[in-house]
Amino acid sequence: MAKAKAEDAKLILKIYDLRREPVMRAARKYVISEFWPQNYDEFKAVVTGYGTEPNAFFRQVMTYWNMVAAMVLRGAVNEELFFDCNGEPYFLWAKFGDYIAQARKDQVDPEFLSHLEKLTAKPAAKKRIKGLQERLVARRAQAAAAAKAGK
Repeated sequence: MAKAKAEDAKLILKIYDLRREPVMRAARKYVISEFWPQNYDEFKAVVTGYGTEPNAFFRQVMTYWNMVAAMVLRGAVNEELFFDCNGEPYFLWAKFGDYIAQARKDQVDPEFLSHLEKLTAKPAAKKRIKGLQERLVARRAQAAAAAKAGK
């Protein structure tokens, strides 16, 4: 991998800065902190809930990271520096990755999040994702208990 340059650092900071835009921040809050599907049907309800705020938030966050992943894969952003500076796309794949193959079939879109999948299939990413998935088991259980208590 080529050594990161100052321009790579500027791009990473711009990627970070775009995450702070108010609507994106609200979308990220929902997708990261509030949306905890317990099964594929709950995931599908949001992914196919066109016209709803949860669907718009999910699409905004996931297509953002899919777009950034494409830039990384094409060499526009230094891959190693990106990996070192960003945990969110790997967290999102750890959280939702198991549902993507079925979502592709249901949506008849074989390219759904394909760049993010390729980026997260790298060896270092797989290792990171495995650790995240282990921690997500407990967080998903907490979310289920909270949802059950709220009903």
